[in-house]
Parts: sequence; C-alpha cells; structure tokens
Amino acid sequence: MTERLSARLQAIVDALPLERGMRVLEIGCGPGAAARAVARRVGDGFVLAIDRSARAVALARTACRFEIEAGAVDVRQIAAEDFRLQEGDAPFDLAFAVRVGALDGRHPAAGRAARQRIAAALAPHGRLFIDGGDPLREIDLSKDDALRIRA
Repeated sequence: MTERLSARLQAIVDALPLERGMRVLEIGCGPGAAARAVARRVGDGFVLAIDRSARAVALARTACRFEIEAGAVDVRQIAAEDFRLQEGDAPFDLAFAVRVGALDGRHPAAGRAARQRIAAALAPHGRLFIDGGDPLREIDLSKDDALRIRA
C-alpha cells in the first residue's frame, strides 16, 4: 500500500541521505508512514520504527504489515531514552526523528539519555537527523557533552 505523505513529511524523507541496503532507525514513528517510505528507498535495507505510544505502535504495525512480513520493517514500543539494541541487532547507519520532544529540546534530561542510547545504536559512521532545519538538521553526537560520560 502506498499512501501520500504530507508535504512536510515528504520533504523530510527526501532530505535524508538514504542509500540502498541501509539500516535506519526511526524514532517516534507515529502511524508508520515515514517508515514505509524510507523502507522503499533503502530497498533491501531495514527500518526499525520505534515509538513510546502503544497506540502509535499498533497503528504502525497495521500500516506496515506488508513491510513487516517482508522483513523490511519492524516496529517496537519503547521511548528513545530507553532504547537499546536487542541481541542480534546490527547497528544502524542512520537515525531520524520528527517531532520528538526528547530530541528537539522540549525535554532536556530525556534528550541527553536519548542521544546516548542513539549513539550506542549507530554504526561508527552513523548519523542522526531531526526536524527543525530546512527541513532537517544533523545532530553531531561526537560533540555531545552527554556522550562523554559513556563507557
């Protein structure tokens, strides 16, 4: 099923530096529209979509059912600040978030924890993008004071 994305969400997906085969982490996936669009762009790659909301995860699992069955997408209920790779998970090449309070400055303490967890889940070359730029901005996790306490 192909649904139209809002113009804003389409611009965000278009701005992501996606390549075939990438592993992508979407933080705050909502109903899964961006996850499906990203899965189409990464081809034989993989998208893990996470959200803290049980309702959003249920909607995303329904909307992404074909991509989930094909092994292109998985959806998990977890907050960004609690996220960890599960046993057997490979690190991600790219992570992105749209309207996620822990990453846009609305919840600073949660943001510090979330950036630590995301940095730990990214491959060494991995990159994090959030909305708020034109239309995205990249967060340089290597310069993040909160990450300096990581072991």
